[in-house]
Amino acid sequence: MFVPPIYRVTDPGQLHDIIRNHPMAMLVSNGPTTPYTTLLPVIHPPGGGDAQEPEGFAGFSLLGHLNRANPHWRALAGGVPARLVFTGPSGYVTPALYDTAVAAPTWNFVTAELTGDLVPLPEGEETLEVVRRTAELFEQRFGKGWEVGGSVDYFRSIVGGVGAFRFEVTSGQAMFKLSQEKSPAVRDRVAESMLDDGDGTRRALGVHMCRMARAEATRRPTLWGGSVEPECLLDGLVRTVAERPDELALVDGDRRLTYAQLWAWVAELAAALTRHGIEPGSRVAVTGGRGARTVAALLATVAVGATYIPLDASYPENRLTFMLQDSGASLLLHDGPRPAIADQVAALAIEDPSGAGAGGFRPVACRPDLPVYVIYTSGSTGLPKGVTIPHSCLDTMVTWQRTDSVRPDVRTAQFAPLNFDVSFQEILGTLCGGGTLVIAPETLRRDPFAFLTWLAEQRIERLFLPYVALHMLAVAASAQDGDLGLSLLEVNTAGEQLLCTPPIRALFEALPGARLGNHYGQSESAMVSSYVLPADPAAWPLLPPIGRPLPGCELLVDPTDPQDPATGELLVAGAPLSLGYLGRPELNAERFVTVERTPQGHTRAFRTGDLVRVEDGLVHFLSRLDHDVKIRGIRVNLLEIEACLMQQPGVASAVCVALEPVPGSRQLRAAVTLHPDVTEPGDLRKALAGLLPEASVPASVTVLPGLPRTPSGKIDRDSVAASLTSGGDR
Repeated sequence: MFVPPIYRVTDPGQLHDIIRNHPMAMLVSNGPTTPYTTLLPVIHPPGGGDAQEPEGFAGFSLLGHLNRANPHWRALAGGVPARLVFTGPSGYVTPALYDTAVAAPTWNFVTAELTGDLVPLPEGEETLEVVRRTAELFEQRFGKGWEVGGSVDYFRSIVGGVGAFRFEVTSGQAMFKLSQEKSPAVRDRVAESMLDDGDGTRRALGVHMCRMARAEATRRPTLWGGSVEPECLLDGLVRTVAERPDELALVDGDRRLTYAQLWAWVAELAAALTRHGIEPGSRVAVTGGRGARTVAALLATVAVGATYIPLDASYPENRLTFMLQDSGASLLLHDGPRPAIADQVAALAIEDPSGAGAGGFRPVACRPDLPVYVIYTSGSTGLPKGVTIPHSCLDTMVTWQRTDSVRPDVRTAQFAPLNFDVSFQEILGTLCGGGTLVIAPETLRRDPFAFLTWLAEQRIERLFLPYVALHMLAVAASAQDGDLGLSLLEVNTAGEQLLCTPPIRALFEALPGARLGNHYGQSESAMVSSYVLPADPAAWPLLPPIGRPLPGCELLVDPTDPQDPATGELLVAGAPLSLGYLGRPELNAERFVTVERTPQGHTRAFRTGDLVRVEDGLVHFLSRLDHDVKIRGIRVNLLEIEACLMQQPGVASAVCVALEPVPGSRQLRAAVTLHPDVTEPGDLRKALAGLLPEASVPASVTVLPGLPRTPSGKIDRDSVAASLTSGGDR
């Protein structure tokens, strides 16, 4: 039986020459590939892949899938053996030789570093027959008790191939781990890892046949929003105060503040923060309702260079306590009575202005990496996670909003909760543009008829709403007779997929001077893209695109199917990126990934978890790829709800799904199973209400005798959803 050679290289440049000059590699080079695709499989030990899409994995063993290959390659690949050799320091070696066809006819190299404890393994070579293969993560079993298995942290190539791979070989209790970190400089990194260690030992080396990464043969879509030189939002505030000192800046019920009055209040609060030891880099938590006090506290915190951390007073106390402790805030500002969580840290009430002037107060100098705020979002562990947003992100958004809006000084409603990142668009985008910010009373948030009347009375010109709130407002408007009396010029929706329902079309037909914008972003990357719908509502698509990237933003698409590179997971690079999750290095490594240098020179990107399609330069949202859903524009993680359910006495298993029986009525439903000795689980919804924000509490929790499973043993969420359409509360 033919055994492929093992090449020894001592110069990094030799690896490329070997592959380039090898007859099989030259044959591949005449096909639709690049030198990178020839080298990419080098970093993948032979394993498996996703059960549904095994061919997308470099190193995937064909094992019966040969009929999927191009006939041109079939004769070459069929029946060729692959040789896998794992080598460590002297005395620790285990080669494995097995007969199997693999998916591409090119010899490539595998390198890996030995990690963990070394254990003696038998020397020599054995022919091991493949006896079973599964593909959840991946696993291959061989005769004589050998098992090759592992898990893939990320196995698709992202604009050049980035990720981490874990690999194990076991025989009884003997085990060692091979790990390989990919890097942008694939060829050099791989070649260097194959060099002699200098003491006569060699790193683990395998030679095998593997499938080419076909996606690299087709250019992945990237979209660039253009260059930008953003103005620091603090400089924008100072400029606006100087240019418009006597113009109206803020309206909160009967309270009306000019820019000069608001800035004087900010100066007083900033002085109080400084007296309490707050300086650039400190973290200040702020709790209270939406209103003038919390707006002034936000501006004062940012003005002294500290990081603002909004804590929604409506959250359960346990959740607020965790967020306060996790954030590392050294001071808590509160509006109203002293909250219970104030015992955790130094606390200070937000005082009303004394009426003194600003006294020449100047904010700190801006730095692009200086954090502006930390906002907490739903997490899969049952606890929220904080995202740190720097000036580079917010300054770019505020600069764009000032130039993109119908007018920079529009009269804008402050509608979003302060723990929702759209509130920063409302507050900072308005005040840095010279507009008037009008606080919407809390009672209007669930009363679209009263909200409609308030919009007319307050002559609101710009409005930011999640889709559900916009739809309900449009339904309320459709029930009104005569002129609505609205002054709206611009309505922007964000937080979830916009659906152009008949009531929404009718609303804008009654507002011929108003435009509708579809905004897109995440807590981790703030504002990313925008699309303004055509002037004629009759021409609107049912599902508008999320548009083009903002200036300074580069969007990348990681294809889910190499044959369709325009469809895949959206990655965000450039100015919108946050600094990452606060104190979560593993999660940061998973979601904020290193990518090969993009056309705009970026090497860091955020994996959004959103499946999109790019058509004619526009990004279209398709679905989520993970367990996040939007409820009234608020991101909710289903796994967090399930984790909280599993903490309840008597609950054996839990699953939560999002149902939408009619467009715009999405709600959460949960199902649980109980331990055998439990007959009554108690009020689970009440228990969840003490742990989770209101938007995360399911409408019902149903007890089932068992949860339906897929053939692979996973919970069948579709079947659960079907069974919960008539589920009741517990």
